[in-house]
This record gives sequence, C-alpha cells and structure tokens, in this order.
Amino acid sequence: MWENFDTTNENIIKNEVYQDSCQITLEKYPEHYEITGGVYGAFVHTVYCGKNYMEIYNSMKQELQDFIDRDTTADEEYEFYYYFTNKY
Repeated sequence: MWENFDTTNENIIKNEVYQDSCQITLEKYPEHYEITGGVYGAFVHTVYCGKNYMEIYNSMKQELQDFIDRDTTADEEYEFYYYFTNKY
C-alpha cells in the first residue's frame, strides 16, 4: 500500500512511498508540474508536465508499484529503468 510521506515543502502536492522501496512526488510550480519517481538505491527520474499531470502521475505510480511487486533479475531491473525513463 502507498503511504503518504510528510513534507514541509509548499510546492509538494503529493509525496508517496511504496513498501519502503520507491517514492513518487508531485510538485506544482507557476509554469509547470514536476513528477519525480524512483526506486531507492537504484534510479530517480523527473518529468515536467502541464495539465495532464494527474494522468502521468497515476501511470508512473502504477508502473513503479508493479515493478516493486514482481521478482526481477538485475538485467530486468536495468531494462525497467531504461523503459521507464524513456517512456516518461
């Protein structure tokens, strides 16, 4: 289950952690939204977006969760990181 991760940054709309393994954060700025997601100790990726920010946020969040929930080899992990950063 995703858990809220408290923060004092006024730009952060959502900040969630999944199974102490990955995190996703949604930030709002005057010009754009930023979504940063990643797997602890492995990779982090930031996406800059406009009005479709919730669609992208939910999609990234689901893909991170699906990745954490399955058993993977080291090669499969690298493939996921490559796929994820190229998709978003």
